[in-house]
Amino acid sequence: MMRTHISRLMPVMVAMAAVVFRALPLWGLLAAAAAAGAYRLGPEDAVVLRVVAWNDETGAYETMEALSGEYAVALDGSLAVPIAGRITAGGATTSEAAAEIAAKLQAAAGLYQPPEVSMQILRYRPFYIGGDAAAPGAYAWRPGMTGSKALALAGGLFRSRSQAPGDESEYRLVSSLRGTQVELVRLRAREARLMAEQAGAEAIAFPDNLRHPDGAGAVDRILSEETALFDIRQESQVRTVESNEALIALYRTELAALDGKLVGQQRQVELARDQAEKLRALVDRGAVVASRLVDAERVLTNLNAEELDLDTAIYRARQRIGETRRDLLQAVDNRRHEIVSQLQDTRRKIELETKREAMFLGLATVQGAAPADLPLRTGMKIRRRTAAGTEVFAVGPDDPVLPGDVFEVSLEFTLTTQ
Repeated sequence: MMRTHISRLMPVMVAMAAVVFRALPLWGLLAAAAAAGAYRLGPEDAVVLRVVAWNDETGAYETMEALSGEYAVALDGSLAVPIAGRITAGGATTSEAAAEIAAKLQAAAGLYQPPEVSMQILRYRPFYIGGDAAAPGAYAWRPGMTGSKALALAGGLFRSRSQAPGDESEYRLVSSLRGTQVELVRLRAREARLMAEQAGAEAIAFPDNLRHPDGAGAVDRILSEETALFDIRQESQVRTVESNEALIALYRTELAALDGKLVGQQRQVELARDQAEKLRALVDRGAVVASRLVDAERVLTNLNAEELDLDTAIYRARQRIGETRRDLLQAVDNRRHEIVSQLQDTRRKIELETKREAMFLGLATVQGAAPADLPLRTGMKIRRRTAAGTEVFAVGPDDPVLPGDVFEVSLEFTLTTQ
């Protein structure tokens, strides 16, 4: 009776549950992205509810239109749903909140089974960008948000500490120069690795004059990455050669066994042939019956067939040895071609970046920004509210920015170790 009463209170839209869920592609994609990171709801999050219940009278699923729709998480973390009342959504995932809503709807409406409740993220709560950003303010958070993405969302860096004319263009010039110098360090380290691979060296001979705008530590990290890549590629090549050589050795062992077997088979064929010839002479003189000759020729035929099978197996073994040797040579040639191609591309990029560096250095000299005076550093930090209070900590460009965070970017004018 209660189920019938509830069904009369809401407009009925008869559809199977699978059809209902397929009708929600846009906000379903958002939910999938949030679920991948175990997203927890918080104040100002906007969600969409779809509530579907089974109606025994119609024998179909019915959408509870009175409950389905958009909801916003309140500042205290609660979510008000008709009939179910308020639930604690703050700190819960969408699936946890949906399960709580389903349980409360079942209890409040006296349903025999809990309804199917689907909750998806419609809009994530905002985060805030401040400091020396081009466009500070509140921005809608997105899954995968990092420091660099947040800065790009705000239009990059904008304000300088001194508002002197020309400072903004000067800072952009210095930033471009630093980016070119960083790329040159990576390219020259990559060139050294490729040259070592091409020469078959056991270690990389890196240039001694590599300088990174962020100091020797940054150079060491780049060299460590190239060394690790060099070791991995060397090990892969060694495994390829060893596996093909082991396969060739196996085929050679098989070939030797087949050759030995063929020698024995040929002896048996000669003996059978001699026996058949003798029997043929005896049959011609009438000394033996013809059936014995037929049996002897049958044995000879079978032995010849086995000899042919051995010849075929030997041919195939030799063919596999040739194919494996060819694959090994092809793998070596492919690696050489890859190294040469990458080396040519790297040197081309070095040439271009070197010209860019010379251009930026020339412009810096014309504007009075000497290369020794490269003071620009970008500082990033986050203010995050936690149960223990507000935490402030520095972050890098690839560190995550969470909903509700205050992301601050600043231009720090301290000399960088060259």
